Amino acid sequence: MNRDAEWFDALVHDGGAFDPFTEAGWRTLAKAFETMVAAPAGARLLDIGCGTGSSRTIYARAGRYAGLDHSFAAVRYARSVHATELWLGGDALQLPFAERSFDVVAFSSVLHHLPDRTVALREALRVLRPGGRVFAFDPNLLHPAMALFRHPASPLYRPEGVSPDERPLLASQLARSFREAGLTDIRQRAQANIPYRQVAVGALDRLLPLYNAADWLMDRTGIGRWLGSFVLTAARRAD
Repeated sequence: MNRDAEWFDALVHDGGAFDPFTEAGWRTLAKAFETMVAAPAGARLLDIGCGTGSSRTIYARAGRYAGLDHSFAAVRYARSVHATELWLGGDALQLPFAERSFDVVAFSSVLHHLPDRTVALREALRVLRPGGRVFAFDPNLLHPAMALFRHPASPLYRPEGVSPDERPLLASQLARSFREAGLTDIRQRAQANIPYRQVAVGALDRLLPLYNAADWLMDRTGIGRWLGSFVLTAARRAD
């Protein structure tokens, strides 16, 4: 088990459900997913990084759903709450599915945890059916708070609430990984107005109302398309 998985196991053990965003935040992501992917009715979707099940909200209209996470504690929690869905423990770099099994593969805030994103994206390509879609959302390094407080290179970096291997990313870094994996029709945008419910214990959580207000303002002014808190990426398997 890698150290990120151990970190999330401990998080679930200590606090139960991992649910970082408010309901409004999940709705923002769901709307973005529907716009960028437009999954067909009845589509079979794999949610990599499903955690304790909160990200299922994003893909509620996608049809048949399977959730996968490297934290087995999170998967057990998801099974206990959402018994009708398929929840599996597993590795994004070695998916336990046959080729051409899914219409959509989603990476729910996962790629910025991985040292080799391209390997995970090639695995997604393998299990996608021809014409299938990949969707991902990851923290945006261009967002001021992400750059200042969530990147280890920053002198203001705060490790509270950050798992060992995660790093905010640039859209260009993600696009390069998608291209290297062989995916086509790559589309990206940053997304603001994804309010957090909680990020850590202590000072950072006390600043959340200010953070959420600033993120909402980015969305209202249009700046969020470039500087929003998350980068959204969608792409397609060509053949």
